[in-house]
Amino acid sequence: MYTIYRLVALFAFVASMLGCDHPHRSFTQRTTANGVDLLDSQVEILASRARFDCRTALGGSCHYTVFARDCDGQGECRQPPLRQLTVATGTEQDVTDLPTTVQVCVRADTAAVDARCQPLPPAS
Repeated sequence: MYTIYRLVALFAFVASMLGCDHPHRSFTQRTTANGVDLLDSQVEILASRARFDCRTALGGSCHYTVFARDCDGQGECRQPPLRQLTVATGTEQDVTDLPTTVQVCVRADTAAVDARCQPLPPAS
């Protein structure tokens, strides 16, 4: 029996070395004020699939913006979003065909954000 566990562990190691590993990431954001939840969201990402779970949002929906990557440095970060989606409070939405690395931003309002999740200034 011990040999089977060693073989499974060895197989998993070799598969991950060959790029067969499926990275899993989870993001949870919760914002409260005076004991009231303004935003409670969880995003689970596994390989190229993501599940967006809007648990609570003050305005009734969570507004997600998905970027291909996050921004490095302190300069402006004006890359276009891959996806923007609105998920009603108490519901989930699945998204497929995402790149391996994504940056996810979530807000309770509809303000446009950059890949650092900072609000963009209003267009003039």
